[in-house]
Amino acid sequence: MILLTDHELETLIAEDVPYGDLTTTALGIKGQRARITFATRDRPLVVSCMEEAVRMCGLYGLEIDGFVPSGTLVPPQSVFLEARGEAAALHRIWKSVQNLLDYASGISTYTREAVLLARTINPDMVVATTRKTTPFTKKIALKAVESGGGVAHRLGLSESLLVFEYHRVFFPTDEALRTALHKMKIANPEKKLVMETETLEDALRFAAMGADILQLEKMTLTQLSNAVREIRFAYPPITLIATGGISAKNIAQYAATGVDMIVTSSPYTAKPADIKVRIATQ
Repeated sequence: MILLTDHELETLIAEDVPYGDLTTTALGIKGQRARITFATRDRPLVVSCMEEAVRMCGLYGLEIDGFVPSGTLVPPQSVFLEARGEAAALHRIWKSVQNLLDYASGISTYTREAVLLARTINPDMVVATTRKTTPFTKKIALKAVESGGGVAHRLGLSESLLVFEYHRVFFPTDEALRTALHKMKIANPEKKLVMETETLEDALRFAAMGADILQLEKMTLTQLSNAVREIRFAYPPITLIATGGISAKNIAQYAATGVDMIVTSSPYTAKPADIKVRIATQ
């Protein structure tokens, strides 16, 4: 499970409270005791970053009375995090925790919906997300995708072999490309070679060159279905990925083409959750 560090969590809080809480101090309520609750409204929610929310409370001395772990589907009108402590501490963490849970849980809820839609067609379908995260949100976004039942397609450039068109421009002939791919596989025997293509013709070429996985980019549903059929006939063991323009609205149609995995950026732009927060005196 992905976990944010204390330093990362303190940075989130410092963005909201850079020099103390002027209002709480001015009202003189600092020493009073209170309780804070986080709850769903009228829709169910898959919560994410709950471990971080609990830790943020702990960093400021709050006691946790109850919470559910990340990945839990919470029914409507249900409290899923409850803490108590000194009033100034509650106000200090309140909005930072809410913002984190809103953002992450929006992504995880959307991801769960997409995964379920794809798996109504193929129970073994893998739904993954791209590297196209909003800057500075990657760790949170990937944890949220994980909470919703998805996976990361690539964590970054350091752990996978994925050859794009803009890599291939450096090899003017098929023979030069074939030689480079062969050397790449020898040098990285524990890695699978992924080749991205937008055409069936290139897909078959790359399969013949030793690609383990073909990432079929921006094909229409008809093109994709035809490509899957022809590639599987010629190269039965190869893994096929669909990507480009896929969202929860059409993911079931892409799953029906017969691919093994679907890659999408759409969870990253999911609408944030609408979490209800209440603070009351003890």
